Amino acid sequence: MISSADLQPTYDALDSCQAALDKLDKLCCEPGRSPRMRALGETVEKARIQLRQLGDNGTGAEDALASLEDAGAQVGRLQVGCCAPSRLPLYAEFLEGLTTAQLSINAEMGRAHQ
Repeated sequence: MISSADLQPTYDALDSCQAALDKLDKLCCEPGRSPRMRALGETVEKARIQLRQLGDNGTGAEDALASLEDAGAQVGRLQVGCCAPSRLPLYAEFLEGLTTAQLSINAEMGRAHQ
């Protein structure tokens, strides 16, 4: 049975992602990127909602993992188009959070790799 306490590392990682995204959005000098940053935030929130809806046997985990992968693709597109190398650590922090979340979910599902 998967409890919300079991997924706390995942929620913490998503909080880290959101904090990095908030900083990126605040520092961004190109207004055209804001809608893409909002969409990324919505994808992270979608993953959070999907985690809250996980069944006792982990049903729905695949949906949350797919949302994390989608968020990774979105942040990659934003990073590659970023004009400020000084912001690269924030993108790395975001990607690290997504990876931590994915590893945490898979560990709870009994699919952890060593």
